[in-house]
Amino acid sequence: MRITGGKARGISLKATKDQKTRPATDRTRESLFSSLTTSIIDATCLDLFAGTGSYGFEALSRGAQFCQFIEHNRTAIDCLKQNAQAIKKSAELRAEAMHIKQADLLKVNADSNQQSFDFIFLDPPYALWESHSDYLLNTLALGYANKNTQLILECPSELKLSGISSHWSLKKRLGKEGKGKPNILIYKRINSAS
Repeated sequence: MRITGGKARGISLKATKDQKTRPATDRTRESLFSSLTTSIIDATCLDLFAGTGSYGFEALSRGAQFCQFIEHNRTAIDCLKQNAQAIKKSAELRAEAMHIKQADLLKVNADSNQQSFDFIFLDPPYALWESHSDYLLNTLALGYANKNTQLILECPSELKLSGISSHWSLKKRLGKEGKGKPNILIYKRINSAS
């Protein structure tokens, strides 16, 4: 697994061997970031259920100004830290361009004073889409969103999301149909003032 574009293109990312994380494939990330084009430049990003950090590190490599990574698994945190060092050096980033936080995202309390982000990458274990989709979309992601946030989900193609339309509007779907095949859904925050 490698960074597919930008200053750190070709840099390998370390992944855990315990199968508790499911890193986004190179092809999936390349398709997504080709779709985002230059909108990622100078953006602030949040990588939830970060795992290896592949989405956030890809964003930093391609010009994002900051990314916060949140992950619960200790082994994944160790990989994140190693990947951060490799990307920081290769993409010539300052240490302040990234922050790694260990937290259980199923127990995060919404805080109106917390930082908001231009892009939120949400790639939880697929089983959580079945049991916690409303919380993931309308509490967790919404708590980190500003009025222009783009929410990028990786989920199985057969997943039917309900309750998302009141806060988010689907801009684009990337990926093929087929049981268990990953799809990328790009949502734009609906401005509640309009």
